[in-house]
Amino acid sequence: MPTQPDSTLVRVARFGAVGVTVMVVFSALNALFGLRFGKDVSFVLAYPPAIALHFWLNKTWAFGGGRPHSVRQVLEYLAMVLVAFVIQASVFKALTAYTSLPGWAAAAGANVLQAGLTFTALHFHIFRRMHLPE
Repeated sequence: MPTQPDSTLVRVARFGAVGVTVMVVFSALNALFGLRFGKDVSFVLAYPPAIALHFWLNKTWAFGGGRPHSVRQVLEYLAMVLVAFVIQASVFKALTAYTSLPGWAAAAGANVLQAGLTFTALHFHIFRRMHLPE
């Protein structure tokens, strides 16, 4: 018996859970790297593992439904990551320059602000449901 696609509400909830998980990992890595490096270096070092986790969790649980990923998805995801990185880095720099927030908190705040753009790109484009003939 075929399963019904997840509703948008379920996808939003799963995306939120993935986002919180990735934000915690990203912030923890920022704090860990911050013991040895400055805020900016820690932000950059924590980004790739957080992005890999984000792709995997969204692909396998929040949006993907177990289908294998395509080259198109990976390339579009990487383009979205570049845009998201510019947004996050700009917000991170503003928060660290104009507030007394620690690096990990500024990284978390920057992450939250770009989440809407990311959900829109993933839901409506990168991991959109493909309609297969029955």
